[in-house]
Amino acid sequence: MEKTVVILGGELAPEGRAVLEDAGVNVVATPPYINRQAIIEVMNLHKPDAVIVRLLTDLLGPEEMQAGGRLRHIAKHGVGTNDIDVKAATALGISVSMTTGSNGHSVAEHALALIMALVKDLPRQDALIRDGIWDKNQYNGRELRGQHLGLVGFGFIGQALAKMAGAIGMVVSAFDPHTPDSAFSDDTRRETDLDTLLAKSDIVSLHCPLTAETQNLIDARRIGLMKQGAFLINTARGEVVDEKTLIAALEEGHLAGAGLDSFAVEPPGIDNPLFQLPNTLVTPHVAGVTLDAKRAVSVMSAENVLAVFGGETLHPRFLAR
Repeated sequence: MEKTVVILGGELAPEGRAVLEDAGVNVVATPPYINRQAIIEVMNLHKPDAVIVRLLTDLLGPEEMQAGGRLRHIAKHGVGTNDIDVKAATALGISVSMTTGSNGHSVAEHALALIMALVKDLPRQDALIRDGIWDKNQYNGRELRGQHLGLVGFGFIGQALAKMAGAIGMVVSAFDPHTPDSAFSDDTRRETDLDTLLAKSDIVSLHCPLTAETQNLIDARRIGLMKQGAFLINTARGEVVDEKTLIAALEEGHLAGAGLDSFAVEPPGIDNPLFQLPNTLVTPHVAGVTLDAKRAVSVMSAENVLAVFGGETLHPRFLAR
């Protein structure tokens, strides 16, 4: 029987779709940010054996999973499964995979780009010149060498960024209670207390997953612990940060700036105050979807689906639990 895969929330890169179609799979793609009622309708119409999850407006829950009656596997196009009810999937006997490591370098490079642009005062300098102002006295750029970078989360992405930052001459430490000691070295010191990490860092970069424990992890108290004039970088999930408190800290000048690739609500409203502040640099959750990464993520998610169809057991690092 021909297998059907529905891509929920946007198309795959052509190379990923080709992996499925070359294996004889029928592929159907929906528009980005599809809501749960539309998902149920698509599932009932096409009765997929697997879905690949990209951009949704709602949590993919048990009702959607059971619609169509044939779903065996959910493949996340990326590594964050906060938009999938993994517990419900497990209870229904539906496996959930991630594309672990496929876009990590792209995310780490994006975080570094946000750091460099903000610390070097590039957005403001660009705006001044476009307004006809050529005044070197208004340049507030700093050297990155010697600056303390604090990483919250030290998985693949955090480790990749640590190597990049260390090569520049930054001092790097990381907080991650789940990463083994073997991942740390003299170049990246383990910090066992998050509050201490925040208090001593010139730049804080977030690389933790969104869980019940990390939601609003960076709240009013913790932002208050950060250095006057520090920078916050978020290429993780928007809900890890209390946005209202962040906005206040940026407006009051407690934080010098924020580089944000993710937001509490996506897509965010055009009236989001973060977009109006002169000391923010924002991107539309694209850190992990460079052309190179999108190809790699699309191919890996397609290969995970085919592996399940073929009766293979995926390596634990690819499985969400």
